[in-house]
Amino acid sequence: MKKNELISKLSLIGAMILVASTLVACDSGTNYATTTATADDYSYAQGKNAFYETATTGGYDLYDDVDYYPEEAEYYDEGGYSVGNMSTPITETQANASVAKNRKLIKTVDMTIETVSFDETIANLRNKINAIGGYIESEYSYNGSLYNNSSQSKYATITVRVPDTELDGFVNDVSGIGNVTQKTTSTRDVTLNYVDTESKKEMYKAEQESLLALLEKAETIEDITYLTQRLTEVRYNIESMESSLRVYDDLVDYATVNFTINEVKVLTPTVIVEKTPGEELKEGFATSIKDVLVDTRDFFIRLIINLPYIIRGLICLAIPVVIIFIIVLIIVKVCTKKSKPSKKTMDNVKAANEKLTTVAAKVEAEKKAPAQTEVKKEENK
Repeated sequence: MKKNELISKLSLIGAMILVASTLVACDSGTNYATTTATADDYSYAQGKNAFYETATTGGYDLYDDVDYYPEEAEYYDEGGYSVGNMSTPITETQANASVAKNRKLIKTVDMTIETVSFDETIANLRNKINAIGGYIESEYSYNGSLYNNSSQSKYATITVRVPDTELDGFVNDVSGIGNVTQKTTSTRDVTLNYVDTESKKEMYKAEQESLLALLEKAETIEDITYLTQRLTEVRYNIESMESSLRVYDDLVDYATVNFTINEVKVLTPTVIVEKTPGEELKEGFATSIKDVLVDTRDFFIRLIINLPYIIRGLICLAIPVVIIFIIVLIIVKVCTKKSKPSKKTMDNVKAANEKLTTVAAKVEAEKKAPAQTEVKKEENK
């Protein structure tokens, strides 16, 4: 029976806390300037009054030994700062002034800087950061490369956190270490989120006090177990809210400045001056001559630097060419040798020709011999 009665009381308490939270959220969203100041008052003081009233409905007073007096509770504004007793009236002007004073703003600045002395600029930036109590949150730097391309210059991206009160002076001071080509400033107002989180934290604290009071009065194991579990959840929520508030405080108290620093040979003009056609022609021609001389110098420098690699490449290219040339000569020589007849063959051919000549002479002589014999016979007759 007592367990059901206890659960009913806790359900009623939770419902009233939920209603209070809804009212706070609605008031914060509709008219922040005049109603947020009463949100904390409702969440803290009136919430405790609700707990006090509902806790006495079971025939015994759960807060008879709790040192809490609603009529003496201080009034808190939306920033969590005490502004007096809750019974003290507050005007709309005072509320607006309190809101403006305690507004939670997260500021971020992005800057792009050119410099002809990269290392000196980085050193000056570090000195200025340390001088105002800031710190470098992240940094990436590239120191250039002559191996791949001599035109690759140094650059760095640095994220800096500086005190919010020193932001404007720091930005103006840093603008003198180089040529600022781009600057962007953004501000994010998280006052509503901060107040809402703070109000929820106060309500959870009030619930925690009620649970502790109930835990002191609990008699059964079931009641103690239930209250302990709920108390653990409430404490976890309180720690989560406090962690979120600490994150907000850090982002608000320390502004973020993102730097992109590039090393260049010539700074970009910050002020554009109109020139006559003659001046443009003269300046353009001089710039072209300068670029040609610089490119020629860089070419010979790269040529001399890479000369060992060039020689190695020529040697590697010459070796296969020589090998191919030798192979071709050998093939041509072999083919020529095969097509040319040997000396022995030539002698045999010559001897055969002589024999043929001799045989032909004999045959011719034999043909002429009978004819001469017949002629002689006729002459004798």
